Amino acid sequence: MLRVFCVAIGLMMATLSAHAGPVPAVSGPTAKAAVVFVDSNDDNDILQSESKRPRQPYVRPQRYVCVVDQSDMIGGTGQAQCPARPGRVGGSCRCANVTGSGTLYTY
Repeated sequence: MLRVFCVAIGLMMATLSAHAGPVPAVSGPTAKAAVVFVDSNDDNDILQSESKRPRQPYVRPQRYVCVVDQSDMIGGTGQAQCPARPGRVGGSCRCANVTGSGTLYTY
């Protein structure tokens, strides 16, 4: 954002100087017209330092799953599992479209 601002100011200065009239001529091999852009990030650093918080390592949130054992059911085929809401691990839970209740686990 600051760079865009500096470029815009530079373009405005160049346009105004072109309309202001000719620049006095300097003779010799060192005759150069120089435009210097100053890019200071001091203001930007001050604004960012106030809003920055110390970085903490990423901690993955707990994920819960409900596991229903269907091997005891008639025609049961092992286990069914589904995502579950947070709760007491080891407690009972339910899955949609599955008969019976299961056990809540986390991973």
